[in-house]
Amino acid sequence: MLLELIRMGIETTLWDPSHLLSSMAAIEWSLLAQQFDTDVFAATRTAFGNFVESGQVWALLIGVVLGYVLRGITTYS
Repeated sequence: MLLELIRMGIETTLWDPSHLLSSMAAIEWSLLAQQFDTDVFAATRTAFGNFVESGQVWALLIGVVLGYVLRGITTYS
């Protein structure tokens, strides 16, 4: 008799929509809606700062200018 009641209870809770709604309401929404203080561009900002500080930005600019000049000299018009 007890097994039948347990089996009936399991069957009714599996198909009962109110059971599904109550189980969805038991979700810890605070866990899903956490906010984090993360700086997404911190690594990019650090890398660009090092790029400028080490002088590589000047090497890039000089290379672009010299490349443009050399292309202008060597192309046939």
